[in-house]
Order: sequence, then C-alpha cells, then structure tokens
Amino acid sequence: MVNRQITPLLSFSGDLVQPVGSVSLPIAFGVALRKSMTYDQFLIVDCPTAYNVIVGRTTLTVVKAHLSPHMLLMKFPTRNGTGTVRGDQLSARTCYETALKSVACKPPMEAMAV
Repeated sequence: MVNRQITPLLSFSGDLVQPVGSVSLPIAFGVALRKSMTYDQFLIVDCPTAYNVIVGRTTLTVVKAHLSPHMLLMKFPTRNGTGTVRGDQLSARTCYETALKSVACKPPMEAMAV
C-alpha cells in the first residue's frame, strides 16, 4: 500500500478538517443474491455530520452503479440480475435537516477562543 500524505478536506459547513487517518473497508451494495462487494479507502475525520460514510464516484464506477437521485434509487449489475438500493425520503429529509441544524448552531469563532 502506498503511504500518501493526507491533506485537509473542506467540510459541508465550509471549514477545513484534517483527517485523523484512513482505513480500507469492504462495502456491500444490495442484499442476498443481488449483492455487489468491493473495498474502498475511507478517510477518518473528527467532525459532526449527518452522514456515516460518503462513497465516492470511483467506487460507484467500480460497481457500475447507475444513480437516480430524484427517485432515491441506485441500480447495479450482479451475477444474479440487477441489484438495487433504495433511499428513504423521510430518512433523507431528517439527515438534511440535521446537517442544516449543526451548521446553524455553530458558535462564533470568537466564542471558541481560549
């Protein structure tokens, strides 16, 4: 494995976040016979967010995923036919609202000075 320097990321709130490290993890898309497995390298960050993980375009390309954000649907080929992952409108809305609240409730930088 190549040891690369990890550069800061721009968070959803617009702040620079320094990753703590990285880890390679298996990812399973779908269920039972219509499942696709792959590995991806994830950066570990210490920052509040509504998301547990963000899967990049490179991984979606490896899985040959076709996305329909409007339908909250992802389809991908498997050995046993087309696999699907469906989103949930209520869960998506809750995550979005949580992300907005965490940005809105952020204290001013002057209050954080020690």
